[in-house]
Amino acid sequence: MTRLTPRFLQSLRARWRDMDRLVRAIVFNWFLGMGVGVVCALILLAVDFDGLRSLILNSDIPLAALALLFAGFAFTFGGLVCAAAVMLMGSDDDTPGGGGGGRREWRELRPIRVAAVAHRGH
Repeated sequence: MTRLTPRFLQSLRARWRDMDRLVRAIVFNWFLGMGVGVVCALILLAVDFDGLRSLILNSDIPLAALALLFAGFAFTFGGLVCAAAVMLMGSDDDTPGGGGGGRREWRELRPIRVAAVAHRGH
């Protein structure tokens, strides 16, 4: 097992700084979302939503149930936050204003006439 030494931490920080901006954003937001997911799972257990905590603690294998609950919430929320962050992130070659979160200008909407044929006898 590797011990965490200052040299190891320095090389880890250097690798983090050298990473592409998009990769750093993905990793950071994934872990942020995983934290939100774990907090949401803890809240569900704390309030005993629909008897979930009682069901898990009275189970024969509570550790497996807790692992599945926390992993499911962590990966779901991690992916959700990561995807939202990537979609809202602008790129250098985009139009001015950044990513998909910006407002678009629309032309005035006007109704148009469409010809319709009436069919009889069905």
